[in-house]
Amino acid sequence: MEKRFEYNFALKEYKKLCIYIREKGFRCDASGSLRRRRKDVGDIDFVVEGSEERILEMVALYPQIKKPLNKYEFMLKSGICIHAIPENSTKYTYTLWHSTGPKAHVKFIERIYAEKGLEISEENIQEEEIYGKIGMAYIKPEERYRLQEVEDDQGRKS
Repeated sequence: MEKRFEYNFALKEYKKLCIYIREKGFRCDASGSLRRRRKDVGDIDFVVEGSEERILEMVALYPQIKKPLNKYEFMLKSGICIHAIPENSTKYTYTLWHSTGPKAHVKFIERIYAEKGLEISEENIQEEEIYGKIGMAYIKPEERYRLQEVEDDQGRKS
């Protein structure tokens, strides 16, 4: 069983990390369960804009890191793991949406796109557009875990 951490604890750790990253001149945003404001989280996922090599070098030097776990994940001294998701500026928002999840939500939206014969643009798109292009209202990250049956254009349940 994966260890879970209270949301407020994870948010506090993320805010310290984010200050460090932004002081280094990078844009970053929380994703995953932290962005969805779940009551507990397994790790801190975050998207960082820039070159992968520079981002990973910078994150590896974060003073609160206890040890690296792999190329993208690091254990903090506080016991929670952080997961860096480097991305370029044109795909940043798509990657933020996709990594915010949850996976079932992303697959649900991708399925609607496929049924309509569309593809989600990964470049230069806003999250609101991802939903708008298929006739849906924007779904806030904290509401994305509530997958309910939805009527599609043909009137059948998805």
